[in-house]
Amino acid sequence: MERIRTLLQKADRSRIVAALLLCAVFAVMITGNTLTDKFADDFRYLYSFADGAPIRSFSGLLASMAAHYRMMNGRLVAHFFVQVFESLPKGLFNAVNAAVFVGVLALCYALCSVGKRRGNFFLLGLFAAIWIYMPAFGQVNFWLDGACNYLWAQGAALLFLLPYVRLFLQQPTLLDAGHPVRRILFALSAIPIGAYSENLSGAALFMAILLVLLVRLQQKRRVPFLTVLPIMTGMLGYLTLVVSPGERQSKTAGFSALRLLYQMEKVLDRFHVIWVIIASLVILFFIAASLRVPRERLLLAGVLTCGGVGAGLVFALAWFYPYRSLAGCMLLLTLACGVLLRELLEADRTRRAALCLLTLLTLSVCYYVPHGLKDVYLVHEAVAENRQTIAAEKAAGNMHITLPAPQPQTKYSAVEGLVYLSETDTAHYSNAYMAKFYGVQTIAAKGKQP
Repeated sequence: MERIRTLLQKADRSRIVAALLLCAVFAVMITGNTLTDKFADDFRYLYSFADGAPIRSFSGLLASMAAHYRMMNGRLVAHFFVQVFESLPKGLFNAVNAAVFVGVLALCYALCSVGKRRGNFFLLGLFAAIWIYMPAFGQVNFWLDGACNYLWAQGAALLFLLPYVRLFLQQPTLLDAGHPVRRILFALSAIPIGAYSENLSGAALFMAILLVLLVRLQQKRRVPFLTVLPIMTGMLGYLTLVVSPGERQSKTAGFSALRLLYQMEKVLDRFHVIWVIIASLVILFFIAASLRVPRERLLLAGVLTCGGVGAGLVFALAWFYPYRSLAGCMLLLTLACGVLLRELLEADRTRRAALCLLTLLTLSVCYYVPHGLKDVYLVHEAVAENRQTIAAEKAAGNMHITLPAPQPQTKYSAVEGLVYLSETDTAHYSNAYMAKFYGVQTIAAKGKQP
């Protein structure tokens, strides 16, 4: 028994095992990406916002983004990536996006484990929690348009936040004195990070400010100007996002106090989909406080909680609030849980309970991964049949086509919660741009929409 325990401890600390785990996650994610087809907005972003023509050049891409900034919203960085990858072979996006997910997972682990020993079992538990509890998983992580907007925004936010977490926990960071070039480069990179996402970029800046205030006021440490500079440049980037003509037009049209209250109620109601994470966080806070874990870890978990709640509540200002918008909120609250759980893993009185929780997550993901990928595959097959139907109808001279809508069963299929095609309105953007892509006059759906 002692020998088995020793082997497990070695595996938990092994770099090779960590690399194998990340490779396995990459394999799962690239499989899901490969089996996820174009849906809804993917067809729209194939064409320029300036003139409606296919994007054939970099100048055409810039013209499209300029029109997008005027008419749609200020999320230029995310939608730049969308339009770039929509014009490239899908296989390239599949590989890049799977690597981005692995990078986000590694950043999540690094943020929760600052100053801690390697813990591969904890890394696996983090992946399991994200896979099982993230809302609209397929839209956030497999769908091209969704991934560029939500998954990549998570990576940008965590990249920006991690140096400030290390600063707060008094660990070596590129924000330290003696690295002026790195700090200036970081400040420059903060501009597109701040302009990436309305909720996650704002949450990252907010949490960084809280951490700097804690360093200055709670720890009584000096904060050099170059440490604050990335926050200032990030806020400049965020300002370009929120004051764009398209953003102001969509946010101020019909705005009223009554609408704000209605949206706030709607946003709070959506929090029920992550109730397990919220309940776990409350329980972990009580346990950690009773065990008197280091104050810095409790404060860090509190900062992440504030950021997560803020990332959700900011959508009270938005007209549109799909479940995928809650993904960033869920991730930050999960990281708050992770910070506390790492402490419980090192406390004698709670180590076994924490290990049992990680074991439960691991066993659960062994079911949910194949279950989710099976649904993604079945929807992929249904979409492939629809493509064959379109080709056959075009060959027969029929330019008005009706297709059955795929019927997803889980959140791992990106089409779950999206309008694949409208049954009644062939001018709906999903119908119109799919028809344009396949070179027919109209496409409509038959059968019940998901």
